[in-house]
Amino acid sequence: MASSQIDKVLNLYKILQLNPTLSKARITSVAKNGITIQSQWAQKNMERITKQKFIQDFCLDADSKLLHKSFPVDVSNEILSTFSEDEQYKAILRQVTIDNTSKQFIEIWDRQHLLKNYDLSVYDAHGDIYTDDQFGSFQFSPDKSKLLYVAEKKPQKSEPFYKQKTQEKREKEMKDSEVISRGTEYVFKPHWGEQLVGKHKSVAVVIDINDDTFKINSFIPEEYFVGQLTWTPNGEDLVGVAWKCHTNQRYLGLAACTNRASWIFLLKASEFRKISTDGCAARAPRFSPDGKSLVWLERDLGSAHHSCHRLMHFKWEADEKANALINIVPDCISIAEDKKFHGLYNQSLPRRCFSEDSLYVFLSTPQRYNIKSYVVNIETKNLVEIQNNGSSLFVLDVTENRVLLNRMSLIEPPRLVVGRFNPSAEATKLSNLHLLEITKPVVMPEGMENFIIENVDYKYNSEEEVDEFNYSYFGGKSSEEKTMPWILNLHGGPHYSYDNSFSIEACILAVLGFGIVHVNYRGSAGAGDKNINYLLGKVGEVDVADCVTATHDALKRYPWLDPNYIGLRGGSHGGFLVSHLSSQHPDLYRAVVSLNPVTDIAAMYATSDIPDWCAAEAGTPFIEALPPSTKETKYSEIYLKMFSHSPIVHADKVKAPTLLLLGSNDLRVPFSQGKLWYNRLKANNVKTKMHIYEDNHSLATDSAEIDRMINCILWLLEHNSKSIPSEEKDVDGKS
Repeated sequence: MASSQIDKVLNLYKILQLNPTLSKARITSVAKNGITIQSQWAQKNMERITKQKFIQDFCLDADSKLLHKSFPVDVSNEILSTFSEDEQYKAILRQVTIDNTSKQFIEIWDRQHLLKNYDLSVYDAHGDIYTDDQFGSFQFSPDKSKLLYVAEKKPQKSEPFYKQKTQEKREKEMKDSEVISRGTEYVFKPHWGEQLVGKHKSVAVVIDINDDTFKINSFIPEEYFVGQLTWTPNGEDLVGVAWKCHTNQRYLGLAACTNRASWIFLLKASEFRKISTDGCAARAPRFSPDGKSLVWLERDLGSAHHSCHRLMHFKWEADEKANALINIVPDCISIAEDKKFHGLYNQSLPRRCFSEDSLYVFLSTPQRYNIKSYVVNIETKNLVEIQNNGSSLFVLDVTENRVLLNRMSLIEPPRLVVGRFNPSAEATKLSNLHLLEITKPVVMPEGMENFIIENVDYKYNSEEEVDEFNYSYFGGKSSEEKTMPWILNLHGGPHYSYDNSFSIEACILAVLGFGIVHVNYRGSAGAGDKNINYLLGKVGEVDVADCVTATHDALKRYPWLDPNYIGLRGGSHGGFLVSHLSSQHPDLYRAVVSLNPVTDIAAMYATSDIPDWCAAEAGTPFIEALPPSTKETKYSEIYLKMFSHSPIVHADKVKAPTLLLLGSNDLRVPFSQGKLWYNRLKANNVKTKMHIYEDNHSLATDSAEIDRMINCILWLLEHNSKSIPSEEKDVDGKS
């Protein structure tokens, strides 16, 4: 690849990364003359190869017009932060390095100065504080006298069987009654898998800010792993999420898997009580401002690792069962203003999601090829879609009927948006929040204003139970036929979706002259629960057929697309699909980029942190122990079925140059899967290249992200050859 081409790609990357990513925002005060907002952003620092976090404050007048914005303030060493309910206190968890040792500190600030600073290594009450979205919590009590969080339980000290000690040290250990386990240094402790390594056993911790004491709650039953904790309205008790965890059983991977049994629980004094029902997975408990309502997300347990959810409502301190405000949607339902709603698929709720009168809940969810936001009445269950301009829209924060949102699209970087909700408005006007953008994109490459985003709903003429899928086209438009190289971009999961969100990689490819087609094949989220479950047992068949159909349909619908150059890009299950497509249709696709692909489901079954995924997607039972000989199900049959659904079966047919991007620390799809594909292609003399990063499944570390993104683009550019003849001439798919 010529140096000038590399520089062109790198320059486009440098321009686009100047637009920071909005991570969170909060309304910090509301008054008659306006509101103030604190937002947090992240932006790549190219010289340091790291993402810098910064906060920026905005002051708006009573009409939500911007009056003033502060200078950005770097907060890169802040891991967590939270405000008290009255906005007078702020707590910060900070990670700093002192004398080459990494330490965590908790700072308590008022609006004038630093009140307290706790060096957690001095108190030595627990392990690291959890900062992830799965378990993490960081919250003041209503009276701001206490701070609640979740941390790793302090491990028992261990040492080798033989360790020389002075007499003084032995006497000190005896005096301190220090319990040290000998010969247990290397005992394996189960954890929650990909991106949750090191999380073995959680504890709920409360700091009493007045007397500087740390209290570990001892009333949570040992068989439960807890997270997402919040104070009850009285400020004395706790509500949270509990997962069952037996020390003699395996923890299955939890990241991106919403099908793990869990409950919303109440811990009142020493009493631990489940609020939600058995047979479900629950998450994101949120109290209303008046303390009378508790809502959470819930789904039925099942094979699909992400699926349609319910929004549950529980009347606090009333002797009633929880009821569903939004139920599971098999296909789609009609809601207010004749809009179509395809179900709820989000994995969390905004920390503050209620209207001022505690009557409405605000939330966002994927809907086919977009993210949409909604308001639901907890009494009537009336669901209203918030008016928007076609971009994706995420609710960030709600307080006193002011709503903060994140708006973005494939061609629009994240922007902070504010709206005002009027609960007394007519039912037909509840959807209009009069959204105003507070921020604008910093800079965009020339020509992007001419790109188009077009969504296509495709319906088969068949008798299948689920007979439709959708795809989106993003890129330029040309009057010259069959001249534009293009890429089929396939999401992972498989039960996730493309949703019209900003992508630096997609923008660069479009600026360089590529068209991009994103396919939400059957099994994707956002199109009904029945659609998700239809794919189970049919991977490598239904999803592959939809991608091929989208390829041919796009060629007919967009005549400027070149049938002689179609590239493939996908990660995880998307990598599974590009492997299938390049092997089952070797003369249709010309270049492949595959990130952490699943290539042999049977082999992955023995190595992944989610072996049940392998069984579910291949349509076999998940059996951890060898079944009795009296049972009909046999391991050999299970492995054979998994193998038959795998791309590796067709690997010898691949012709297209293939780039593999793998993470050496990937627990979800171990990088041996990609290496297997690499070795098979190399043996067949297919041009193949493999990059292995010291990263996990996401390949999202700062150094890996930039390298794999630019190499992906360069690979597709390098193999943009129009000289390769196409053997599949008929775009209708007929041979």
